[in-house]
Amino acid sequence: MTTKMWWIAGALLASLFVVAVVSLRSTLDLKHAEDRVEVQKTAAERSEQAADELEKEQNEQKAKIEYLERELETLRNETRGNDEELKRNAADVRVARDRVERAKRTRTIDKSVDELCRQLESLGHVCEEK
Repeated sequence: MTTKMWWIAGALLASLFVVAVVSLRSTLDLKHAEDRVEVQKTAAERSEQAADELEKEQNEQKAKIEYLERELETLRNETRGNDEELKRNAADVRVARDRVERAKRTRTIDKSVDELCRQLESLGHVCEEK
């Protein structure tokens, strides 16, 4: 073997070594990239699950809010009806009080019509029955 052949063999060997190092480096970079992708996928899945749970919770909260709004509207309607009934009752009470006051002011006679006619006749007045 000549020196030229040794140089060529050395250059080939160096080239093979460079190709092997580049290939190894490339494989390692690819493996790291794949690992990062897996980590990102796992994080994305966790985030998606958390988002699904939050969405479910949000839907439950919306349903609760709608239920409470319906209950509130029902209570408002009942309250309106009760207010109107109280106003009617207040008017009825006012009328009843007025009647009681009028009745208190009128003088009551404990005697019947027949007794009053007899008393008038005893005084000399004629009683006409109607």
